[in-house]
Amino acid sequence: MKVFFFDIDGTLAEGLEVPLSAAGAIKQIREDGNLVFICTGRPVDYVKKNFGDYCDGSICFNGRYAELKGEELYNVTLSDDIVRDLVKRLDELEAGYTFYNNGQSFSGGYRDSEYESLNLQGQLVYNFNLYFKSFEHFEVIKEKMNDICIFNPHGAALSADATIKGSDKGIAIKEVLRKLQIELNDSYAFGDGANDVSMLKAVGHGICMGNGLESTKEVSEYVTTAIDNDGVYNALVHYGFIK
Repeated sequence: MKVFFFDIDGTLAEGLEVPLSAAGAIKQIREDGNLVFICTGRPVDYVKKNFGDYCDGSICFNGRYAELKGEELYNVTLSDDIVRDLVKRLDELEAGYTFYNNGQSFSGGYRDSEYESLNLQGQLVYNFNLYFKSFEHFEVIKEKMNDICIFNPHGAALSADATIKGSDKGIAIKEVLRKLQIELNDSYAFGDGANDVSMLKAVGHGICMGNGLESTKEVSEYVTTAIDNDGVYNALVHYGFIK
């Protein structure tokens, strides 16, 4: 049995649209007895609602939560001290933010919300989305928060998801492989963005999409074609899973 980890945005799907070639290829590898995980910065409920038909399990919140067929495999929430520090910094930088847990979201900054009061009532959160006023603003935020966060921008949108240092997609994948007793050489990951670097380095075979960042391509074993040019399908053909 092999295990495959797929990022969503820019890798498996554009928006909510999965290319037909990728959908068919993933169906084939699952029917052949392999496991497929979605590995994303998105929340669990988003994955289940929109991509549940494509996977057996998921790694969500950029590596802070993992499950297989509804069974929890890994769960690391942010400490209150880290959350308070993040909120303080984001407010000072005049950023917007939305923190997530497994069913709710709490926004703040220039996107007004009750996040702070809800957090004081003991809400556990995993990660956050960042909202900025311009890409110049984003560069300032990145520089000021580089010691604690890695940001993955959402294309032309003025937003990005955050990987908070201490846990990432790669750490979660290693834990999943350990718990499922799967050999490193039997693991494959597909990604395109900054938050996928740790994922591609954590598996036996890291695959970057043709539309991926150069820094992500550099850590990959194989660079496939772009998402809109059958990238997932072509990579699975390359590795011999699709005839």
